[in-house]
Amino acid sequence: MKRLSLVILLIAFVLAGCRLVTPEHPYFSAHEIELLFPEASERWVYFYGDPMTIELEGERLVLEPAGDETSPWALPGALWVNGMPLWREVLPPVRPEVKASYDPFTGAYVLETEADLLASWYYDGEAWWRLSGPVPAGKEVLRVPEEGGFRPSGLTPDEVRVVRRELELRARGRPLVVFQRTGPVHRPYRFEPRPWVHRLASIRVQRGVPRRTAPALSWRVLKTGSYAAYKGRAPMAYLACSPRGVAELWDLAYGNRLPKAAPPVLEPGRCLAGFFWGLKPTGGYRIEVRGGRVSRRVAEFALELKAPPPGALTTQALTSPFVLIELFRPVDEVRFVDPDGKLLARALAD
Repeated sequence: MKRLSLVILLIAFVLAGCRLVTPEHPYFSAHEIELLFPEASERWVYFYGDPMTIELEGERLVLEPAGDETSPWALPGALWVNGMPLWREVLPPVRPEVKASYDPFTGAYVLETEADLLASWYYDGEAWWRLSGPVPAGKEVLRVPEEGGFRPSGLTPDEVRVVRRELELRARGRPLVVFQRTGPVHRPYRFEPRPWVHRLASIRVQRGVPRRTAPALSWRVLKTGSYAAYKGRAPMAYLACSPRGVAELWDLAYGNRLPKAAPPVLEPGRCLAGFFWGLKPTGGYRIEVRGGRVSRRVAEFALELKAPPPGALTTQALTSPFVLIELFRPVDEVRFVDPDGKLLARALAD
């Protein structure tokens, strides 16, 4: 009993020295959204917290409980600003530093960016598709739309809903490409007092998607599969720029098929690159090409190697995933890397 009393006293002593860290009241949070349209730049801010009066760049803002909650911009839990559901400022447009185009030769979209991107999406006039995850500045990448709605980071679900609705209304049934930048174009607002939390999301909007008249990136995915004749367990790359090399590469991919298909006949000056992941114990393994570029006779492709999720129903047989990529101009070397840039395999031309 004495020992138990000592333990209780010790716990009480420790708790007496602790305190819950909370913001000083009154306090507020600001969620800033930068919408960069071709015709204008808009800056939206939603406020949360206690009703109070603050200053924005010397201008007085009165934050108060919600007013007309039927307003299309009103959000649950958000404070109203000077009688409006959000703070909104319209500024002149800024030069687009990112663009997307459609490549009919590959059926994919080409993203070219001078700014670091967190993600991008495609709106076809009816539904949203995910185009990409992070893309660093200075890159030109090829992307195929995937299932997945518009989900920019740094926003609450209600804020995402309002922004998505606004984009759809302004699209009027026409396609959009939407990019989320890693940082803002405009200097963040300065509030006095400072907000307890200051979030910021920068969204670039492109209206329409132009079609390319020449192949993008000088390559296209020719074939993918899971049952290559390659029986090695380590990843392997192959680069064929001669008819003999193309036949050998084709055998590695399709040599175990009956009837055996004839290898493709490439146009003069073209090459065929292949990547083989190696033998896998079951089905469900696949390779996705996430991007690529050809520069100074060196081709580099980013691959995502996807394994079946735990517990998935898969074919209980050995598989050998592979991908074949046709290059529209000659190269001396091909490199395959993972999405983080780590080398998976490389090969010199035959």
